[in-house]
Amino acid sequence: MASQKYIRKGRKYSPDEVLVRIYPAGRWKKKIDLDGDMVKITSDRLFIFKKSLTCVRCGIKGSFLVKERCSGQPAFHLNLYAIDDDGNEILMTKDHIVPRSKFGPDHINNYQTMCRKCNAEKKDESETKRESSSV
Repeated sequence: MASQKYIRKGRKYSPDEVLVRIYPAGRWKKKIDLDGDMVKITSDRLFIFKKSLTCVRCGIKGSFLVKERCSGQPAFHLNLYAIDDDGNEILMTKDHIVPRSKFGPDHINNYQTMCRKCNAEKKDESETKRESSSV
């Protein structure tokens, strides 16, 4: 999995502080002001985090959100992070339950919260299964 370079701005936000303002895409306000930056809050990814902060695979729990943007992008978005036993930040992701490669839909009912580490392992396992079945 390619690692993106994020530029972080501002403080850490507790999930309780931010996720109460999150709605499914297309509903109510599209952006909120977070300490002077207009941040999109109508993503399915954030709505999934509102439903569960916990990785379905390893059980690590997201503990804070931060404003970040990808290098070269002007707008900030919110990312959820957990802290592992060694004190490292682990990015939490939106995972497809039924993968797109198996025609799983891009739909809220087909998403779950997973940490980046487990999501990468799931992808690697899927590729290994595909390779062994084609032998």
